[in-house]
Amino acid sequence: MSKPVSSRQLRDQIVGKRISAVIARPGREGEPPVVMMLRFDDGSVVEFVSPRSDRLLRRAVEQANHPVQPQSQLQLAGLAA
Repeated sequence: MSKPVSSRQLRDQIVGKRISAVIARPGREGEPPVVMMLRFDDGSVVEFVSPRSDRLLRRAVEQANHPVQPQSQLQLAGLAA
């Protein structure tokens, strides 16, 4: 996982760049997109993750770092839209 940046750092990274693409995965019915990315002309990307997705990803990483059984796999239930 990437290290979170402050809002000031994010602003400094993107001000003056031209957005070439906006990528969004739809949320559940009636909900906003779960993940949105902005791609810039220089090839850099900024990804916004919803609080719900962030919690699911953190749980998956924690489970991977502390497996219960040697043959266990990550629980990815709830990540698919």
